Amino acid sequence: MSQLKKEKDYAGTILVVDDEPTIRDVLGSLLSEEGYRMDFAENGHDGYEKARELIPDLILLDVTMPVMNGFDACRKIRTDPPLAQVPIIMITAVADDRSRLRSIQSGADDLISKPFDLDELLAKVKKHHVA
Repeated sequence: MSQLKKEKDYAGTILVVDDEPTIRDVLGSLLSEEGYRMDFAENGHDGYEKARELIPDLILLDVTMPVMNGFDACRKIRTDPPLAQVPIIMITAVADDRSRLRSIQSGADDLISKPFDLDELLAKVKKHHVA
């Protein structure tokens, strides 16, 4: 359980791993308004390290990033026992059948296409977040 999750004024902690500052800003604003505590990383490697530090309640993970892509980061997270059960929603600009299959094979719980619909995003976050 996240240390921050114990605070009553937060719905939980979400880690956003995306190399695009605009995406991080939009997700941060939207989900903060919903009561989530937010943290961010710019690539898969930093996202994995930040996840190990935080043990977030949910991870939103971009697919295409420098240093370590989202598929590799997802596989690494799934092999780390404290993180293995943290829900992961992949975010991708390429939402074809192959990307969906690779997301599932890497251990993701769900997939959202960019540009994403805010209502769909909130519904999927609430679906996978266990308070």
